[in-house]
Amino acid sequence: MLKSDLPVALPLHLFTDYDDAQGVDCDQAPADVGVFSIPFKCEVFRGLLSVTETCAGATTTPVVKFDKRPTAGSDTSRGDGDIANFALSTTAAGKQMYDEAAQGTVLSPGEEVVVELATRPVGSPAGHFIPMLLVKYLPETVANQSDMTATA
Repeated sequence: MLKSDLPVALPLHLFTDYDDAQGVDCDQAPADVGVFSIPFKCEVFRGLLSVTETCAGATTTPVVKFDKRPTAGSDTSRGDGDIANFALSTTAAGKQMYDEAAQGTVLSPGEEVVVELATRPVGSPAGHFIPMLLVKYLPETVANQSDMTATA
């Protein structure tokens, strides 16, 4: 089977301060705020943030990173903004920021991409965003994917 050129959005699991339809609140302590579990072999096409509340900070503005986690649930060998790195500055609501720096990076089942609020805005902090990760499916049989294991 040939690989598709159509990007696919991976499902996101949010788990920190996702308190309304605006998405992740930038006005919280820096933390991991979501994770994309990798369900099939794919390559990164584009990291995206849909800004739903204008970002602000008098002295520091928010920074969001997408980190590759080679082993799901483990921070051993975890990257630091290696899939995407967003300096939100004072981006207005309704804008969609993108990062293509990791385009072509191959991801496999058993890996994750962690969404990290790396820098909290300081001084009149504001901002909300919804993270997205677009990938291209790379067809592969289950037998060739070492971290795919059938249940007993």
